[in-house]
Amino acid sequence: MHHVLARRLAALVLTTLLALSFGHVLFNAGLDRMSWGAAIADTPAHLADIVQGELGETDGAGCNPTRRRRPDFIPLCASWGRQTVGAMMRDRVPVDLQLIIGGMLLGTFLGILAGRWCAAYPRTWITRTLHVAIAFLLSCPPYFLALAVLVLFSWNTGDHKLGFVSGQGDYRPFGEDPLAFMKAMWVPWVCCALPLAALVARIAEASMSEALGEDFIRTARAKGLAERQVLNRHALPISTPTVAAMTGVNVSTMLMQAAAIEFGFALPGMFLTIRGAIFSRDVPVLEALVLEGVILVVVANFLVDAFQARLDPRVRGRGDG
Repeated sequence: MHHVLARRLAALVLTTLLALSFGHVLFNAGLDRMSWGAAIADTPAHLADIVQGELGETDGAGCNPTRRRRPDFIPLCASWGRQTVGAMMRDRVPVDLQLIIGGMLLGTFLGILAGRWCAAYPRTWITRTLHVAIAFLLSCPPYFLALAVLVLFSWNTGDHKLGFVSGQGDYRPFGEDPLAFMKAMWVPWVCCALPLAALVARIAEASMSEALGEDFIRTARAKGLAERQVLNRHALPISTPTVAAMTGVNVSTMLMQAAAIEFGFALPGMFLTIRGAIFSRDVPVLEALVLEGVILVVVANFLVDAFQARLDPRVRGRGDG
């Protein structure tokens, strides 16, 4: 198993270096900062700077506050002044991690619950309702739910204002005000989680439905185990490696959803800077966004590989062979 993880870790490191190199060449040559040859030649030095933590300096960009038409208007893009990109990331990346990790955990949990119910009780009205909800979530755009909440229920932008529903510009750090933090984050978490929950529910339902027809399940039932024990101890673990793989594969999709949701709710994360960085051609910030996205995807997939190798002996067997 250790050899399998070592090989996969080496492959992920190589993938990271290639992605960062491609981003460096594309931004610098594509935005006419360097010629293509100079950008390629500068790539090793750029990678060395990343390893040393030197991410460059931004001149500042983003929304122009003097163009606000209303005093209560919250701009849907970030403004920042001249600073090091490393300091900018230290301020903003934790918000991204809070949104993505919270959405992934909540989505996986809800998806497993829904898939377990649908597999155990396939002909109930609750299962039919869940199937309709899953189909809806899989077919609607990722930002649709967040937009609906902002337009209809947000306490500061909605037509039908509700007191504890997240709104634009509500974010407060957890250490500063835990209650305000939860108010600002719970709707973005749900909006990030539900599309993933729909995918996980389908995978979990299919895996558990297949497992419930196996001989070891019939043996467990014949021994007199309660149905809840049969589901939780015997059928559910069968779907765990597949669910983990699905979660890892969807990290890149989660990044896009997080960027859209940060934009809508004005969460002060790094993804909120995308629009301003593109329009101002702020290459250091764009390269920092690539760095963050690549590292998140690589780390998530490595953890999923390690989790699968731990749980599924077939994965260890393929690697050892």
